Amino acid sequence: MNPILRWAGSKRKVLSNLRGLSPASFQRYFEPFAGSAVLFFDLLPKSAVLGDLNPEVIATYTAIRDTPEEVCDYLYSVPKTREAYYTLRELTPETLTNTQRAARLVFLMKSCFNGVYRTNRQGRFNVPLGSHFFSLPTRDDIYSASNFLAEVDLICGDFSTAINKAQSGDFVYLDPPYSDGNRFRGEYSYQGSFQSADQERLILACRDLTDRGVKVLLSFKECETLCHGLNDWSMRKINVTRSVAGFSHSRRLAREILACNY
Repeated sequence: MNPILRWAGSKRKVLSNLRGLSPASFQRYFEPFAGSAVLFFDLLPKSAVLGDLNPEVIATYTAIRDTPEEVCDYLYSVPKTREAYYTLRELTPETLTNTQRAARLVFLMKSCFNGVYRTNRQGRFNVPLGSHFFSLPTRDDIYSASNFLAEVDLICGDFSTAINKAQSGDFVYLDPPYSDGNRFRGEYSYQGSFQSADQERLILACRDLTDRGVKVLLSFKECETLCHGLNDWSMRKINVTRSVAGFSHSRRLAREILACNY
């Protein structure tokens, strides 16, 4: 099924590549940089762990899993207006229930500029309204997502936390946000999110998962650190259309790698 969240930097455009590289069989599925969870919603594994550092993402999937009808009621009560967008944007998520947070995030991401998730130094979402409102997921979409999330463990935290229980026979898909140099491209900006300095930690995690017999697929920008650190992995290089700093008029081809240990 299609993802519920619109998310800049998602792997929707290269989904066929990811599907083709995914193992034919595995026990449990892990996606620690979930975002819109494009590959999860394509493979629809029976048992999975989805993780994300962003509590709004995890609150959204939790509410869709547990209380889909309430999420729908809140979501479809919001008018598609500029005033409604900025009213929702100014709400403090921590003061809302999970169902309200879910409706808020789905609406904001379907309406904001270029599907970018960005927060200011105070941790508040500050992306302006986009040029038009994208179609919201239908009630059937929400209910279907709820069914597929029924057996999913949802973890809010660093990627290392979400994968620490992966074991032999499991499949881990890693899709960390990336930047050009030290400057992030505006696709994702959240306090504590994955940085260039975390690449070495990611390589160590990949080595540890391999030692545990876990199948790992990684998508990331083409960079010397990862290519060298995982030089014994199978590696494919692809061109992906990306926007620079989130601006649609600055779209260009970016070089990415798809690496796997199987």
